Amino acid sequence: MDSVWLDTPSDDFRSLFKTHPSPMWVYDPQTLRFLIVNDAARDLYGYSHAAFAAMTVLDIRPSDERKRMLAAIQHRTDMEMAQRWTHLKADGETFEVLTYGREIRFDGKVAILAIVQDRTEVNAAQRQVDATQSLLDSIVDNLPVGVFVKDMEKDGRYILFNEACGSIVGQSAGEVIGKSDKTIFSAEQTASFREQDKLAFETAETVYFEETIHTVDGALRVLKTAKRALPAPTGQVPRYVLGISQDVTEERNVEARLAHLAMHDSLTGLPNRAFFSESIVRQVAAATSEKPIALLYIDVDHFKNINDSKGHAAGDMLLRQVAERLQRLAEKDDLVARLGGDEFALVLKMTDTGRAQRFADLLLLSLSAPFDLDGVREHVTCSIGIAVAPQHGDDADVLMRDADLALYAAKGSGRSTYRFYQTDMRLEAERRHQLTLELREALQNGEFELHYQPIIRLNEDALAGFEALIRWRHPDRGLISPAEFIPVAEETGMILPIGDWVLREACRTAREWPEHLKVAINLSVYQFRHANLLASVVSALDETGLCPGRLEIEVTESILLSEVEQSLSLLRGLKELGIRIAIDDFGTGYSSLSYLRSFSFDKIKLDRSFVAGMDSDPGNLAIVRAVVGIASGFNAVTLAEGIETEAQLAKLRAEGYHEVQGFLLGRPMPRKDAMARILGERHSASSPKSLHRRRING
Repeated sequence: MDSVWLDTPSDDFRSLFKTHPSPMWVYDPQTLRFLIVNDAARDLYGYSHAAFAAMTVLDIRPSDERKRMLAAIQHRTDMEMAQRWTHLKADGETFEVLTYGREIRFDGKVAILAIVQDRTEVNAAQRQVDATQSLLDSIVDNLPVGVFVKDMEKDGRYILFNEACGSIVGQSAGEVIGKSDKTIFSAEQTASFREQDKLAFETAETVYFEETIHTVDGALRVLKTAKRALPAPTGQVPRYVLGISQDVTEERNVEARLAHLAMHDSLTGLPNRAFFSESIVRQVAAATSEKPIALLYIDVDHFKNINDSKGHAAGDMLLRQVAERLQRLAEKDDLVARLGGDEFALVLKMTDTGRAQRFADLLLLSLSAPFDLDGVREHVTCSIGIAVAPQHGDDADVLMRDADLALYAAKGSGRSTYRFYQTDMRLEAERRHQLTLELREALQNGEFELHYQPIIRLNEDALAGFEALIRWRHPDRGLISPAEFIPVAEETGMILPIGDWVLREACRTAREWPEHLKVAINLSVYQFRHANLLASVVSALDETGLCPGRLEIEVTESILLSEVEQSLSLLRGLKELGIRIAIDDFGTGYSSLSYLRSFSFDKIKLDRSFVAGMDSDPGNLAIVRAVVGIASGFNAVTLAEGIETEAQLAKLRAEGYHEVQGFLLGRPMPRKDAMARILGERHSASSPKSLHRRRING
C-alpha cells in the first residue's frame, strides 16, 4: 500500500485541510485518537475541536459498529476503498456515512486520513425513489384494470403484468412474466394479439380493441384494450408495447340484458312492438311471390272481462299461457311478438299458400282448450286478422294496416274467427274515417235530432212517457240509423259529446210535457267510463229544470262487466239524485244475474227477441214469465219492447207486465209529433175510447 508522507505538514496543507468542505480527520491507528479534525467534520458531528482531541474514532460509532471498526483498522480493510458506516453525532443521532481511508505519515508517524461523505440526504432521496417506485408498483398492481408491458425485441415477452391482468386471464404475474403470448394463449388468440401489437407500432398512436378471449380455464371474457408503442429509455425507436385492458364482460352482459329488455316483453318474454316493428320492415322487404310471408294480428276476445272479474294477476297468467301456445304452434323461423295488452303478432314464413289458414285454424283449436288460472278453468277465444306480403302489400306499413283491417273485420264478424284482408275492408275503413269526420261536423252543425217512442202503462192504457232515440239527418243522405254511426262514435270517443247533447235535449223536451210523463235515454258503456258522467247529468237537470224523478236512464248488462266498482258507484250516485235506472235488453248479455243483487234497478226491459219468439218457442215464453218473477222479487217495473201484434200485447198483459213499447203502440217520432201524441192522449182521456183507438190515432 502506498503511503502519503507528511512528516511535517505545511501550513498550506493545514489551511486546505481545515477549510475543505468534506468532513475529514487524521487519526492514530495505534491509539485510535484523532490527531486533526477539520471544520466540516466538527460542524457535521457537533463536537468541538477540544472534544475531538479527547476522543477516539470508536467514540463516534454505535457500540455494535466498534468491533467491526477495530477489525478494519487491524486488517486495513477500510483502506483505499469506500466503506459504509453508521456514526454518532454529539446529540446521539445516528446517521449513515461513506468513508474513504488512506494511510499517511503525520508528524513522522503512520496515521490514517479518513474522508467522510454524509449519506443522509442521498439515502433520503433514495428512500424517496424507492418509496415512489414501491407506490407506483402498488398502484399498478392494484389498478382495477389490467396493465402489461411486452418487450418486442425479446419475442414480445411480458416484463410487466399486474394482478388485474392475472385475474382476467387466470394466471398470476409470476407465471406470465418472461413468457410470450404463444406460451399462454391459443394460436388464434396469439395471432390476434400480434396483429394488434403490429398496428400499435405502425401507427405510433394509441389503438383500441374490443374482443372476446378464452381465459386459461376456458371461460369467455370480453376485453376492451388500449395499446401503445413505447421507445427504450435510451432511444427513440419503439421497443415495448404498453397495454391497458379492462374486463367489460359484466358491462356487456348488462347492456345485452338491457337491450333484450328494450326489445322484449317482460311478461311473456316475447319480442315486443319495437322488435316487431324493426323486423317486419326487413321481412316485408325480403318477401317475394316465391317466398311470401303472412302477418297475423291476434286479439284475445273479451280479455278485459278476465281482468275485471278475475284480477290482473289472472290476466297476466292467461297472457303467458296464450304466448306459450303461440310459440308451440310457430316454427323456428317464425316471429311471435306481443304488441301490448292482449295483442299479439306473428310473422309466418309461407312454405305454401295454405299455411296461414292452417295456422289460424290450429290456433283457434289450441285456444279452445281451457286455461288453468291458479286452479280456476277459464275459456277464451281470439280474433285473427291476416295479410300476406307481397300479395296484399310490399310495404311494412301497408301490410300492418291490412292485417289490422282484417282483425277489425274478424271482430265485427262475432269474434272467435279469422279474416284475410280484402280490398273492401280498406274501403269500409275509409268510409268509417269519412263518417268520423262528418260526425264531428254534424254535432257542430246541429244535424242530430231526437225521435221519441211512446211507452204505454198497461194498467191504465195510458202514456207513461217516451224513450228518446237519436237520429242523424245528414245533409246529403237523409236520416242515418244509429246502428250505423253509434259504433263509430263509440270507437272515436265522439259518443261523449253526442251523449251529452242527447241528455240535455231530452231533458229540455221533457220539461215541456205533463209532469207525470217520463223520458228515457240510453247511456253507452263508454259514457260510464268517463269520470264526468254524474256531473254532466246534474248539469243537464239544473240547466233544463227537469225533475230528476222524470228522467229514466237505461243501461245494458255490459256496463256491469266494465269497471264494476266505478259503474256501481255511478249508478248509486244517479239513483241518489232521484233518477230511475232501467236495465235494457235484459236476457241477451251477461249470463250471471248476480249483478241484480249488487244494485236495485227500478225497471227491467225485456229484449224484443224474446217477445218475437214467445209464441213459437216455449223457452222464450219461459223467459218472459221468469222476468216478471225476477222483477217482482226486486220490486222493479217490467217493460217489454218490440210489441208488433195484438196477440203479443194480450199475452204480455196476461203475464203481468207493467209497461210496453213497440211499433204497434207507436213508432219513434219527431218532437212535434210526440207533443201531438201527448195532446191526443189528453183528449182521449176525456172520452171513453179504447186503447186500440188511441193506438190508431197515434
